[in-house]
Amino acid sequence: MIIGGAFFFTSGVEAKLLPRFTKTSNIGQRVVSSGLVVSPKFRNDRQALVLTLSNLQKVKNVTYTLMYQTNGVDQGVGGSLDSSSGSSVMRELVFGTCSDVCRYHSNITNMKLEIVSELPNGRQTLKRYRIRV
Repeated sequence: MIIGGAFFFTSGVEAKLLPRFTKTSNIGQRVVSSGLVVSPKFRNDRQALVLTLSNLQKVKNVTYTLMYQTNGVDQGVGGSLDSSSGSSVMRELVFGTCSDVCRYHSNITNMKLEIVSELPNGRQTLKRYRIRV
């Protein structure tokens, strides 16, 4: 028994990758529903979180909060940006305190990052990240 067939395509065929198979250049990069791009990653020495926020022109303002525990004590750092800060901003969130000398926290657990963005129409979006230390 011979089974065969011929397939003829009169126009070009385009293959599209599903979102889970597409690669991004920055691991951990996420797009919040407001269009804001959030890229958190550890600094090379793992003593700080480098937070890059892109597409700021799509939002009115952004508030970020990093919370964690060190030796059972709650710690955190936060800040805010508005659309006048430019289209992309990078912030370094240090795990500790710095004056002339930085004193880094140790035994860090339960690290979480919260990003609240306010759209020009007044609506707010909230994105939470659990960060493995």
